Amino acid sequence: MSTREKLAQADIAVIGAGVMGASIAYQLARRTDKSIVVVDQYSPLGGMSGRSFGQIRLHYSNPLMLEMAMRGYEYFTNWDKFVGYGDPGYLPMGYLLIVVEKQLEALNRNVDLARSLGIDTSFVDPDQIKAIEPCINTAGLVGGAWDPNGGYIDVARIVLSWLSAAQEKSVNVMTGVKVDAIETNTGRVSGLATDQGLIEAPIVIDVTGSWGKELTQPLGIDLPVEPRRIDTMYLAQPPGGCQLGCCITDGNSNIAIRPHMGREFLAGAYPSEMPVVPPLVDSDAEDDAAHLKRIEKSLSERLPDFQDAKPVRSVSGTYDVTPDWHPILGWAPNVEGLYLATGFSGHGLKLAPSVGEVVADTVLGKMPSLDVSPLRLERFEQNEPMF
Repeated sequence: MSTREKLAQADIAVIGAGVMGASIAYQLARRTDKSIVVVDQYSPLGGMSGRSFGQIRLHYSNPLMLEMAMRGYEYFTNWDKFVGYGDPGYLPMGYLLIVVEKQLEALNRNVDLARSLGIDTSFVDPDQIKAIEPCINTAGLVGGAWDPNGGYIDVARIVLSWLSAAQEKSVNVMTGVKVDAIETNTGRVSGLATDQGLIEAPIVIDVTGSWGKELTQPLGIDLPVEPRRIDTMYLAQPPGGCQLGCCITDGNSNIAIRPHMGREFLAGAYPSEMPVVPPLVDSDAEDDAAHLKRIEKSLSERLPDFQDAKPVRSVSGTYDVTPDWHPILGWAPNVEGLYLATGFSGHGLKLAPSVGEVVADTVLGKMPSLDVSPLRLERFEQNEPMF
């Protein structure tokens, strides 16, 4: 329940303390002495960022997303230079995307595009796949894309590092504060109504994901974002089998898998249609059983040494899907002072450093290093979706 008592005042308010909100807050703090407040109903890792798969890759279908991912990789491999606080927990295991015949043309197109931008990636045939990852059964495969710099990052370390560095620069991080409404006055943002009082701010950056629709709809902004549940599961492989050495996505059986600790690994075997759910809804026993069945089927076909692995624990979260599976970045139409950064469709980790830089520069009236206008909200009405 909102209260009209004044809680805080800032030049810029960021709604959301996950990986995107943390990146934006940090970049703002680096660039300006304006007062900044970050608001979140949960703890910094209480939302989807705390349930992330943690995998990074440099494999996309258009130049803008590749350029943003490249910037992310540059940050994760030079953290001391760019941030100088904390550690991203980057482990370069390598990333392997394997495909069957019907997916070969799209894979080759993406590999050629990435290579044209200077990305270290290559097409690998079944024999090369086997050499990279001996655990894989290559029957039926026609090839894959090998990204030696792909791997794993620790999202908890990244979020806490960015927020801690931002707080050192006087950013006010307010957790346990629920935003009930974005306040406006004559078409311009005036602040936030929360369950603990008013936060006055002439600029608001909405990084809330799909549950932020309830904040924008009263302003006449209908975000085309749906929350889809994503299930992942930690499993333990019996002793004696082949041990996984890299991150793998099987484009045919739709499973993503990466090493964890010891003989544990993390897997997500996705159905053809991801269920639309309220944000942060956990799976139940029936969901977990169906997910395990998909995992076991995929493992028996592609990683036979892993098919007797035993479940350790399940982790469910949501990711926000837009009609073209690309994020929304840009000023909100018809509401001055409101910036939208949402709908990352599972791409958030790789893009977070670049998103932080672009949003901070734009909000502060500077020229960003990348033109992200193709990601504007209006593209859907203008029939200009991202490829």
